[in-house]
Amino acid sequence: MPSLKQTKRRITSVKNTQKITKAMKLVSVAKFARAHMAVSGARPYSLSFNRLVRRLLNSANCEIASPFFKHPGESVEKKVLLAILSTDRGLCGSLNTNLFKKTSHFLNEKQGEGVDVKVLAWGRKAQGYAKRLGLDVVDKKERVLEKPTYEKARVLTAPLIDQYLKGDYDAIYLAVMEFKSAISQAPTVIKLLPVETELDGTASEAAKEDELRIDYIIEPNFEDLIHRMLERKLIGTVLRCLLEAAASEHGARMTAMDSATKNASEVIRKLTLKYNRARQSAITKELIEITSGAEAL
Repeated sequence: MPSLKQTKRRITSVKNTQKITKAMKLVSVAKFARAHMAVSGARPYSLSFNRLVRRLLNSANCEIASPFFKHPGESVEKKVLLAILSTDRGLCGSLNTNLFKKTSHFLNEKQGEGVDVKVLAWGRKAQGYAKRLGLDVVDKKERVLEKPTYEKARVLTAPLIDQYLKGDYDAIYLAVMEFKSAISQAPTVIKLLPVETELDGTASEAAKEDELRIDYIIEPNFEDLIHRMLERKLIGTVLRCLLEAAASEHGARMTAMDSATKNASEVIRKLTLKYNRARQSAITKELIEITSGAEAL
C-alpha cells in the first residue's frame, strides 16, 4: 500500500497535469473558433465555384479536350499518388488513428487491384504512419496545417498538377479528415485528379443545371478558360481540405483535453479520499499507541 507521502506526491503530479490539459484546452478553443469560421466561409465559396464550372461545361457545344478529365480508354489506374494530410502533434484523441484506418483500407484496395501507390506524407504523424508500414514516400512536409492560406494551397497543388499532366500518375488522391463538428470528424479519401465530370455535384444537381443551360460568350478561348478554372478549382479543393483538417485537429484536441481535465479531477478526488482515509488511519493508530502506553504506565 502506498505511503501518505507517495499518495500526496501523486496528487500533486495529477494536479500539475490537469493545469497543462486545461491550458491546452483553452488554446484549442481559441484556435478552433478561428478554424471553424474559416471552414464555414470556405464551403459556400467552393460549392458556388464548382457550380459555375459545371454550368460552363454544360454550356459547351462540343467535347472539352482537357487533360484534367479522364478520357475513354484511360479508366484503368496503374500508378497512383496518395497525399496523406495528418497533424504534426498528438493529443487529439483518435483523429489520426481513424484517418490511418481509412488510408489503410484505401491502400489495401488499390494494392489488391495491382496499383502502384506512391505516398505524400503531409504532417509528422503521416510520416510516422508511412514509416511503420514501409510505404513508398516520395515527399514529406511538416506544418502544413499551420495557418492554411490560398498561397500555401497553391504551392501544394502546383507539383501535383505538373506530375499528373506529365503522365507520372494516372490518378491523385487526398486522404483527409472532413470536419463535421467539434466532436465529430469523418476520415475520407477524395480524388483530386482526374477531375470528375460532375465536379462534386450530384446527378440530380447536374440534371437541374442542364435545364438552366446558358450560352456564354467567352473570349478569347473556351478551353483555356476551363483549364484555368479547373486549376483554381483544384487549388480551392486543397485549401478547403486544409481548413477542414485544421478545424478537425483543433476540435478533436479541444474535446480530448476537456475529457482529460475532467478525468484528472476524478483521479484527484479518488486520491484525496484515499489520502484522507490513510491519514485518518495513521492518526487513529498513533492515538491507540499513546493510549496503550499511558495505560501501561
